[in-house]
Amino acid sequence: MLKITDKILRGETPTLCFFGDSVTHGEFEFRNGFKESVQRPELVYHKLLADRIREVFGKEIKVINAGVGGDFTGDGLRRIRTDVLDKKPDFCCIMFGTNDVTNARKGAAALEEYKQNLRQMVLLLQNEDVEVVLMTPGMLCSHGVKGFSGFWWFVHKYYESLQKSGKTDAYAQGMRDVAKEMNVPLADVYAEWKKLESDGADTTGMLANGLNHPAPEMHRLFSDALFELIFNEKRGA
Repeated sequence: MLKITDKILRGETPTLCFFGDSVTHGEFEFRNGFKESVQRPELVYHKLLADRIREVFGKEIKVINAGVGGDFTGDGLRRIRTDVLDKKPDFCCIMFGTNDVTNARKGAAALEEYKQNLRQMVLLLQNEDVEVVLMTPGMLCSHGVKGFSGFWWFVHKYYESLQKSGKTDAYAQGMRDVAKEMNVPLADVYAEWKKLESDGADTTGMLANGLNHPAPEMHRLFSDALFELIFNEKRGA
């Protein structure tokens, strides 16, 4: 059992931090000609998690949304002190990778940098007695989507190539490797996305912006994975 589990069930109202990029921040579809993303704080996975804990156990948690759109792990390391550690959470879920994978064109060194940044995040949190969980991100687009043109057509095709070439698979595996190496619990949501794909689901259709932001129903997948990890319950139980 995680330490946070006992704190929640005892009714201590612990503070849970969610540290990541635009997905954690709560960004969904584009608007204003791709100039910005719609923010839906009521639908992001950590809000759904808090709601479910309240509904199932009648308990409350405090949530720190430490997601910043466009962030790579390197950006996260630069702000981990002010955005996470200084707020003294009891628990931190780290989910980066959606942006880091765009560096895959640089080769193995970029993947190793991603892994090393994750290791440093884990160590910094553990050194201040913050319980840590890693969570793999979702899939990128894997086929063409109507509506993209010009610059955004090139972005879309690049994201599609990252997914279809196995680069996002490699970064998900990188996070798994770090979790195993450092003996940190892992919520492997990427594996859930891949299972949906193998079962014939259109995972690209599950992206709110057609590129990399999960649709609301997929935020439920992240929430369920964390709920299962924290409370050792299986989906549907």
